Amino acid sequence: MFRIVRFWRRLGHARFRFVSRLKLATVFAGLLAFVFLALPSPALSGVRRAVVSRGGTRSTRSAAGDLWPTFGHDPAHSGVSSDTSVTASAAPGLTEGWSASLGANAQSSPAIAHRTNLAETLVYDVTTTGVVSAFNATSGAPVWQQSVGAVYGSSPAVYKGTLYVGTMSGTLEALDADTGAVQCTFTVPVIPPATSPGRLISSPVVGNVDGTGPTVFIGDAGIQPAGDPDDIVNGGHFWAITGVGNTAGGCQEKWMYDAWPNKGNGDQTGVWDEPALARNSLGSWEVVFGTANPDRSVYALNAASGSLLWRFQTQYKGRDEDVGAGPTIGLPGTNGFADGVDYIDGKDGIEYALDLLTGKNLTTGKPIWQYTLGDGTRKSNAVSEAALSGNTLVVCYGTTIYAFNAATGAVIWQATAGARVQASPAVSGPPGNQVVFVGDISGTEYGFNLDTGAQVFAALTSGKLQASAVVAGGVLYFSNGHTLYTYGPS
Repeated sequence: MFRIVRFWRRLGHARFRFVSRLKLATVFAGLLAFVFLALPSPALSGVRRAVVSRGGTRSTRSAAGDLWPTFGHDPAHSGVSSDTSVTASAAPGLTEGWSASLGANAQSSPAIAHRTNLAETLVYDVTTTGVVSAFNATSGAPVWQQSVGAVYGSSPAVYKGTLYVGTMSGTLEALDADTGAVQCTFTVPVIPPATSPGRLISSPVVGNVDGTGPTVFIGDAGIQPAGDPDDIVNGGHFWAITGVGNTAGGCQEKWMYDAWPNKGNGDQTGVWDEPALARNSLGSWEVVFGTANPDRSVYALNAASGSLLWRFQTQYKGRDEDVGAGPTIGLPGTNGFADGVDYIDGKDGIEYALDLLTGKNLTTGKPIWQYTLGDGTRKSNAVSEAALSGNTLVVCYGTTIYAFNAATGAVIWQATAGARVQASPAVSGPPGNQVVFVGDISGTEYGFNLDTGAQVFAALTSGKLQASAVVAGGVLYFSNGHTLYTYGPS
């Protein structure tokens, strides 16, 4: 009996040693597998890996081009999404997804960008009370909020991990796009006869125009005394400000331009619209924007130096003749134009196609083409920026949506919204199956087939819809009232 017990004890020790060695081998193999998977592999380098978003849902990384980081999608303000998955044929099937409360009214267009580590895509929006919010693009879960001061309608621009937005108190705020922390602030200098900084109503555009790093371009509309809504004390200005990461340091004045021929009395010239940025046919960067009454002109400046390249004055048809809509740029070589084209409309009710290099046709001294959209009365409030997709230019004026041949100015089709349109159009989808989204002040977001003008989508919300929609990652985003909405495939 003793021998049997001793035999089982020896067998038990042997089993223990075997199991222990087996466990050790298993752990060692696991460590080897971990190290192997952690190392970069040519076979795995192109694989799209699923990541867990902050909101708890699973998503895959989208390509960087699928996002919408600035007003108008890109510095040239094409208004066209790089994401082609939301199409005209798919638009009737779009259904409401998540929505998020912004806490206050929002008139700015959302921006969409990756976190710095690419692990999450964020949607940014700004309220008129100056609260900047970031949400997970997949789930709508809040990620961060930051208060910057009252914002009228300046849309955020995200560039290399920094979010820029202008405020009514005359400050350009630079926030960490991942966390919302303030990185730096630029305050517009007080220029007599003003007693406070001018209001930054314009949306910023950002680019590296001289090799020193980011430069932010934005205009101010001067100041407005309380109780006198039509009298602006000083003329506005246009600013080039160093961005975060610039070799000169962030949030420093680079140059300022305000050489308006007529700064006016009472109503003073300022900059309300969002500037566009592009490289011209000579290889230099130029920034294009419009001014308010009485100057009512389109300007192109050398983006590196601030020197004037050209000026084009719109027609005078009444007191409120601002160039309130931003420019849309057809890059050099597009649609047969070697110099490129600047498309812009003023409150004179005219859509202009201007030579990007000279501001006019060298043969005639006039615009390449122009089209009268309406009578130019104040009620039309032309502040909607155009979108350019291939040879089709989409322009909104009053309650009408126009599609033009971008080369000739010929009307391709017209469609009608239920109320006045102030938002700018956004185009998505592949050529031949594109949809253009635009909202009106009755609260309806529309979708039209870009080729035919047929309505293919409508979503009714409450309140005035003044913010422009964006499309990224297969989803339509727009804000109205206190809410950020999303629509996607069911």
